[in-house]
Amino acid sequence: MSAAMGHYDINRICEDVFCSVFKALYGFENLRNINESDKKNYPGIDLADDEASVAIQVTSDKTLKKVKDSLKTITKHGLHKKYRRIILYILTRKQRSYSDTSIRKICEKKLTFDVSSDILDFTDLATKAASAEPQTLKQVVDLLRTYVRGCDIGLADEDFDPPKEPPETLSANLLSLYFPNTLWIAELLPEVLDGKKVRYQRKAVGKYVRSVEKSVPSDYEVSANKLITFHCLQDGENPFSFLVDEGTAEPFDPADYYSIDENHERIFKSLLRFCLQHKLYQHRVIWKPRERLFIFLPDEDEDNVRRIDWTGKKKATRTVFERKFNRKQSDKVLSMRHLGFAVSFLTIEGEWQVSITPEWFFSYGDDYRPSFYGDKLISGRKRMEKNRSVFDQFRFICAWLKEIDSADLFDEGAASSPQLTFGRILDLHGGRRLNETLWQPLVVPDEDKEMGLDLA
Repeated sequence: MSAAMGHYDINRICEDVFCSVFKALYGFENLRNINESDKKNYPGIDLADDEASVAIQVTSDKTLKKVKDSLKTITKHGLHKKYRRIILYILTRKQRSYSDTSIRKICEKKLTFDVSSDILDFTDLATKAASAEPQTLKQVVDLLRTYVRGCDIGLADEDFDPPKEPPETLSANLLSLYFPNTLWIAELLPEVLDGKKVRYQRKAVGKYVRSVEKSVPSDYEVSANKLITFHCLQDGENPFSFLVDEGTAEPFDPADYYSIDENHERIFKSLLRFCLQHKLYQHRVIWKPRERLFIFLPDEDEDNVRRIDWTGKKKATRTVFERKFNRKQSDKVLSMRHLGFAVSFLTIEGEWQVSITPEWFFSYGDDYRPSFYGDKLISGRKRMEKNRSVFDQFRFICAWLKEIDSADLFDEGAASSPQLTFGRILDLHGGRRLNETLWQPLVVPDEDKEMGLDLA
């Protein structure tokens, strides 16, 4: 996460951390950080034990390309002659598999590199630690605590006196996300793209579907002339059977697809968004592509308000859609207010999460076009809402998503379609306690008046 924000200093710190960890667990007694001891940035490696003839690179990049580039650099500079064993330690989580064939081509007969034992991550260290001697294990644990706490074991304040206030649990705007275990990929039939090179292939597929007067669910993506979905494409009755060559349909572990590189991860995230779009449409929540928001619609188009019951700490009702009428002309609709939310998908320690950011959307017309006054109305409303109000909106959306999971379990249509499902809000434990009295008091918006705009 730090690297994604451009904070690469943590990578350098990790070199020192894992230098000591490998010393203790693997017995590399003379292991050193050569970027410090040799006063230069070594190509391809960070740690080395000349006596054991072992060199280690510490990296947060888990891709096959990174592995291949590192080995190319090492052989190019002749470091394989000095170090018989090369280890790549992945700071995050390594891929489930790496192409042994492509790695062997790089190594040729110059370097012996075993994908199964020379690409390591924290799971390998944990396995090694399970069989370590007690004193070795204590040494490693003390070392990690020293780096986490910023001072030697025994010198921290908490070693002498317990904290005066208990730590606080913080909630991130992240909800755990689950998807089917099998991803299906198949070649599109030639006539679908008409043999042309099309930049936006998904749009071209949609155009073809309309031209043959058929329909398909929206939970699919298209890339490199292939259709990608969680629907089983070997089932002759699948909704995409008229689009794909059934003989080319193959099942994949989703991780084997999205972990290939950043482009495949981007395509997979796009598929997740289309799956979410398909799921929510059944519950009268639609995707607004220009604003990149999901917004709640009324239960029926003619309804003036939509309220949803939910349970947080206690039972409550939340208004997610409401028409606002002119006070003097009661039959004239000024605008429609929708609760909405933006989403993004990410992985944390190998687990998928969906980030949910509550938003407001104001519309007019039968097709819910953006209101001309929308920006002003949203700005006025946000000035009135404090942290607690936004957090309650987030909690409501999470509770509602899990509620529709339960509803979909008993829905005949949803049961035959692969589904995204949701888990728990990600809680971060151990945060410093905040004095709640220093926060500004919550202001409850006046439901009869839109902020910043005279409705009279």
